[in-house]
Amino acid sequence: MDSFLPDYRDPIFSIILILLIAFAISIASYGWSIYRQERLKRRLFGFLDRFDSGTCALEEENIPFEEGMEKPLLMLARAYEKSGDYSRAISICLYLIRHTRDDEILIYLGKVYLRAGFLKRAEDIFEEIISRHPRRKDVLYNLELLYETLHDYEGAKEALEALEAQGEKISRLSKYIEYRQIVSKNDLSPSKKVEALCELLGEEDSLYRPVIRQLFALNTESAWESVKEERVEEIMDILWYLPYSQLQLDIIKRSKKLSALYFARGDIEDVVKECGIFELDMLCAARKSGFRDGDMLFSYLCRECKNSFPVSFERCPECMAVNSIEVEESLAKKRDETGETLL
Repeated sequence: MDSFLPDYRDPIFSIILILLIAFAISIASYGWSIYRQERLKRRLFGFLDRFDSGTCALEEENIPFEEGMEKPLLMLARAYEKSGDYSRAISICLYLIRHTRDDEILIYLGKVYLRAGFLKRAEDIFEEIISRHPRRKDVLYNLELLYETLHDYEGAKEALEALEAQGEKISRLSKYIEYRQIVSKNDLSPSKKVEALCELLGEEDSLYRPVIRQLFALNTESAWESVKEERVEEIMDILWYLPYSQLQLDIIKRSKKLSALYFARGDIEDVVKECGIFELDMLCAARKSGFRDGDMLFSYLCRECKNSFPVSFERCPECMAVNSIEVEESLAKKRDETGETLL
């Protein structure tokens, strides 16, 4: 009877046993994968139900979803977003997500919510994605921006730490968050803010423009001490619009560029030499010739996306790059109602 019992020492038996165990494991893994996908599917639909489905103008009975509709509808949503019609972009995204269950469209919806100012909805979406895909760098960058917008700088730092753990270079962005945190602290005295900002400027050169702007608002003397001759072009608009009461003429007259700027503006009478900045040299030459109605206008270019804006920024309104601003000057006539420039 013993001859019918398996010989556990038989190599063939061992191989069969291993194959059976591997087969059982593969079946279990396949079943778990299907279960997990179904659970994620139900979770996604439950998550989307938290949003106001009434904002979705595209309904199945009016526009039945068909294969091939995803790309053109997404292009339409992006066009609406670019034009500022966020409600229609959101409507299309909700329609697409319900039919495609595509995480990429869900992430895009979060970005649209962020741009539209629906910060809580954007946060819910980004956190939902991170719970399933913890290493999504693009989502972590958007979470950092969202927390920064909410003035939750500790949350922003946590997002940056997660990015740094993946090898991202976040030093500049981290220093920018530190700058924002200093500026926003209501319990910090002006003198302490000035001290912290000057220390931060010594650590991060790219913060020169925003720090100088804040210093002029907090302590004029500290601001002038931080102005660098070789970087006047970066803050020319800030200096041009300073009230006369904030000028320190002893510092200004020791600088060729500052002297030219305030001679062109009409604040000092000492005739100055050319400083190498074309617009200032033109205004100075005009003033020496007796023309005193010259003025400067400023526009602001993002070095990253090359978009131009009429107002200054710390983060580009289009691509959200930090400290990517480039000041562009043009000459104009004072009180020029037509808005025409001299050049």
